[in-house]
Amino acid sequence: MTTKGPQRKITQLNAWAFSFACAIGWAAFIMPATVFLPRGGITGSILAFLLGGAAMCVIALCYHYLGNLYPEEGGIYQLVKSSMGRDVAFVAAWGMGLAHMCCIPLNAKAMAMLVRVLLEEIFGLDFEVLFFHSDTLLLEALLIVIGLVLFGLINIRGIKQTARLQTVGAIVLLSGIVIMLLASIFTTRKGFDAFTPAVPPESSPTISFMSIFLIIPWAFVGFDSLSKVTPELSFSVKKIGKIMIIAVACGTFAYIANILTTLFGMPEDFSSWTEYLDSLNGKAGIDAFPVAMAANHAMGRVGTFIFFASCISATLTGLVGFSTSISRLMCQMAEDNMLPSALGKIDEKRGTPVNAIWLVVILALLLSLLRNSFDFIEEVASVGTSLGFGLVAFSTMRSAKARGDKKYMWLGLAGTVLSLFFLAFMVIHVKGLNTAMSFKAYFILMIWIFFGIVNFTFFTRNRDKSEIDLEHIQTQP
Repeated sequence: MTTKGPQRKITQLNAWAFSFACAIGWAAFIMPATVFLPRGGITGSILAFLLGGAAMCVIALCYHYLGNLYPEEGGIYQLVKSSMGRDVAFVAAWGMGLAHMCCIPLNAKAMAMLVRVLLEEIFGLDFEVLFFHSDTLLLEALLIVIGLVLFGLINIRGIKQTARLQTVGAIVLLSGIVIMLLASIFTTRKGFDAFTPAVPPESSPTISFMSIFLIIPWAFVGFDSLSKVTPELSFSVKKIGKIMIIAVACGTFAYIANILTTLFGMPEDFSSWTEYLDSLNGKAGIDAFPVAMAANHAMGRVGTFIFFASCISATLTGLVGFSTSISRLMCQMAEDNMLPSALGKIDEKRGTPVNAIWLVVILALLLSLLRNSFDFIEEVASVGTSLGFGLVAFSTMRSAKARGDKKYMWLGLAGTVLSLFFLAFMVIHVKGLNTAMSFKAYFILMIWIFFGIVNFTFFTRNRDKSEIDLEHIQTQP
């Protein structure tokens, strides 16, 4: 290890960008037509995101509480370790690491797909050559490789450059969403007639709501990325709770806005949104993206570019944010002898975890070649996120109880119960809900657990150096 410490370069705007832009990815633009409306309808989806956003604010406050208790620490591993010991912290970090690791290749594949569609729209190019018999076209595969290596190099250059890129991307992302929503409202052909039916046919209001509410952990995965770079903040850690809540509020708005844009942009020759979405089956390119079609109708070719700029920004900020987040997590665990020590190597000049960043790039490249990875990535990421959030909330409850802080003790309890609720419906099949994990998701999860056990068995050492310090918890001001 070198003596180079973290660079305190992240401003409050940068911090908001890390939290917001990691939570909002390509799915916010695609899934209104493929998941949110078909499963939840209008009322179920909007209510689920409003209440789900409130649930994520509970978790954000738990991070805020632990961050203020241990201001010199950062990230889920360090925060949970300070409260419950490093064995539990390893479980929390391994689960959250799974979620964040899954999101990197997902964003890389989405970015490549969007760029390919954009090239086809502009130049009329047609790329039909398959790469390694996967569902990734040759152009997409090349873009994935170039993109992941490029962002690996950007991360290595330092947190200042990474934060700037993240901030620009987040502003473009949110601005595009706002512009497309306003444009679709002012040029709508159906008006509020597009809002019927309120729930999907052959579904009840309860099932509609639960179908979306139970995927909230996945929908907001990454908003906690800010906590992993707290040692690099240029301002007081006491402000991270407020910043996270603002980011969650912006994320909630982004999801709901794209649902509304899809509805307001519906062509007038369809009698209902269900008929409209059914007509999209089998379509490819921009015709398969209702948000893009709504923007194109409202603003013409400019609207199409705004859609692609916003959507591609969502994928790029996901790549930057998740890569930064998980590389810092790996570095922290390596420094505490919970991962191979080589992953804790810090670049002497830039203060970045070089080996951890390159390992993230390599793993993401391998995962990007998995066939049909979009199908089960949501489920795997939801499990890891819910587990991590649950242990953060439980740590908050435990620490608050030790300090006699009843407000945060009850808040931690609420976060723990919510996380257990999300996890329960991922393993229990309920008729009418599509939230239980598939076989593929279980398979990936078992592999991750196996490697976790192997790692915990063979790479952990010096257990007694990082045990829980109850006296520290009780005497902190």
